[in-house]
This record gives sequence, structure tokens and C-alpha cells, in this order.
Amino acid sequence: MEQIELDYETVQLAVRGSRKAQEKLLIYYDRYINTLSMVEEEDEEGHLRRYVDEDLKAEIQRKYLEAISKCKVIK
Repeated sequence: MEQIELDYETVQLAVRGSRKAQEKLLIYYDRYINTLSMVEEEDEEGHLRRYVDEDLKAEIQRKYLEAISKCKVIK
């Protein structure tokens, strides 16, 4: 995936509720959110298995969007 760049206008639009801008922010932070959502489990044979917990990822994304809506953009 190609890394996108964020600019002030995109962040400002996201804070104001633009779905497209919010989606761009989620795409920008996707790798970081995946890292936060990573879970490690050991199976019966002792093998370690790592995976992204999709429910946890969705919860982090939801909380992030809620926090964005509470931000104030400073000019």
C-alpha cells in the first residue's frame, strides 16, 4: 500500500465530520492501529500465533473517530 500524506486541510475536514477525510486518516494510521490490535496466543502445541483482533481494531478506530470529533482546529 502506498503511504499517503496528511495535510492540515484533511485534518481540519476530518474534525468537521467529513467521512472522506476521516477515512483518509484511518488509512494513514492503519499500520499503527494494526500494531495496537495485535494479539498473541499460544496453541496447544506451544506455537505462538499473532494476528490482528478485528473487533479490537474496530473499537480503536471508533474511539479515534470519536476523539477527532472533539478536537478543536487552531488556525
